[in-house]
Amino acid sequence: MGALWDGLNISDSPTPSDLIFVLAGRPERKIFGLQLYRQGFAPRLILSVGRYEVRQTSQIGFEDLRLRELTARTPPRQRHFFIEIMAESRRVFLAGVTRTGTYFELKAFALQLQSETPGSLILISTSIHLRRVRWCCEKIPALRRWKIRYVAVPEEMSSIRREKWWKRFEHWSYVSAEWTKLLAYVLLHGN
Repeated sequence: MGALWDGLNISDSPTPSDLIFVLAGRPERKIFGLQLYRQGFAPRLILSVGRYEVRQTSQIGFEDLRLRELTARTPPRQRHFFIEIMAESRRVFLAGVTRTGTYFELKAFALQLQSETPGSLILISTSIHLRRVRWCCEKIPALRRWKIRYVAVPEEMSSIRREKWWKRFEHWSYVSAEWTKLLAYVLLHGN
């Protein structure tokens, strides 16, 4: 059963980079991204916040960004935000995600990077999400120019863990959903 998990996990170790990007989803992703940023792995951090995650941001210290107020003024289909942190500045802005899903989230992120000189990037997500994330990055031209490290939230911080994952319904459903989504991405977006 471990092979089903391991086939999805392609995690790299973090190395000093130009930018850290944390994909929307489980709250531990943002916590880990903030840890790496504070440890000096990159001078810039972008957190992706999906429409159902807005309340979680105040729990990790972003109440001053007034994300709930921005959400209330934003049409539901546009309620995906990026929080950018650099040195002493923090800002929140609409991500420009046109449709739900990892592929479209990464396309919106790539648009943010379009005018920048490519460099190194740490991309953070849950371990078993990273194969699909890498597949998406290989399909998006603007991201192919960057040197990307795919870094998983450490097992001890993650709400989804490898140990006996097949005995926990939530873990089993996450693994099976990841394999299904990966196949669907290949069929829908692949060439």
